[in-house]
Amino acid sequence: MKLYGAISLPKVLNDDTDSGQLILSSCSHLLLTLSDLTSAKRPRVYEVELLPGVERKDTVYVLLHVSTLRELGLSNGTTVDVEVQFQLNRSNFVRMHEAVDAIRSSDNLHVLFPITPVSRQPSRRPLR
Repeated sequence: MKLYGAISLPKVLNDDTDSGQLILSSCSHLLLTLSDLTSAKRPRVYEVELLPGVERKDTVYVLLHVSTLRELGLSNGTTVDVEVQFQLNRSNFVRMHEAVDAIRSSDNLHVLFPITPVSRQPSRRPLR
């Protein structure tokens, strides 16, 4: 059994900002824990999957697995306060770094950063 959950966000995710764009384009999972645990008790953290294609700027929708439901005692219609942490999908960033490393090691760095003669460089006058 799986249940879907809606998590209201305290701030609107705006794809016009760097942080909002990064979260909307590079996150597929988030970590959550209950907010009302005492500091003496070590909180249990659960990884949940963000539902793709269902985007609202003030709410994220997640898929809760049966083990999470059982441990938190959740059922249909239950409301709980949680703290969330978005998890970035780093695979795109790793591929970009690998591409730059491959160009550097193959002596083709001049393809990305061509060297032009000094005469063709724009003039650099001091700003006043």
